[in-house]
Amino acid sequence: MQPWRDLIVIVLFLCPVLVVGIEGEVQTAANDAAKSSATAASADQRARFTGTYRYAGSAQEEEARSKAIDHAVEGLSFITRSTARSRVSATTQILGSYSFSFESGKICVRPQSRPEMISGDKGEPADYVYNGKRSTLTQVFEGDQITQVFVSDDGRRENEFTLSKDGQVLTLKVALSSARLSNPVVYSLSYKRADYRQSGSYPVVPAKREISFALASRQGRSRQVLVLPVCSNLSLRTN
Repeated sequence: MQPWRDLIVIVLFLCPVLVVGIEGEVQTAANDAAKSSATAASADQRARFTGTYRYAGSAQEEEARSKAIDHAVEGLSFITRSTARSRVSATTQILGSYSFSFESGKICVRPQSRPEMISGDKGEPADYVYNGKRSTLTQVFEGDQITQVFVSDDGRRENEFTLSKDGQVLTLKVALSSARLSNPVVYSLSYKRADYRQSGSYPVVPAKREISFALASRQGRSRQVLVLPVCSNLSLRTN
């Protein structure tokens, strides 16, 4: 009877251990699957963001930027207001384009007429120098948004780049603050993808049209066909 009792005790002792072990393996597998899914989603988000976007803002956006600058300097004295406005206008100049690419663990942003901005994608600080002025740059990529923060002795600037669901429109929200300004400068600008990418990852091939015209020569007339993309502009002059 004693052996059976010992066997029952051993079984009762091992069952919880086995259950805990199985649950641990299941949890580990679930964690691995979640990490793999997150990695795939992150790679897909980077692929969607990659490309060049050109400024496509409206007159209303430019007017809103101008008013934001006026609001930022309105509390300054008459003597310093004009100089401060000129400096803020130069700092917040509307750039013609932004290009985005990604390396292993890094975000690379190439603004038109500015040095390349490269740093880690989890907020690791990096030095950034433009026009002789040094600042500390951090960048974070979450979902459909890249957030840049520049900190210098003059103040702080935050750029929020948000990509639309179809991947065609990029909205840049700028927030500039400084102890020398009476109010922060906050405004938004619109950019559109420049590589004609649709919701997938393939460029759009422009449709084509045919233009036919006749060429005269001593031997007679011959009909020529010229195939052009729809977006092409052709000017033909006849004398």
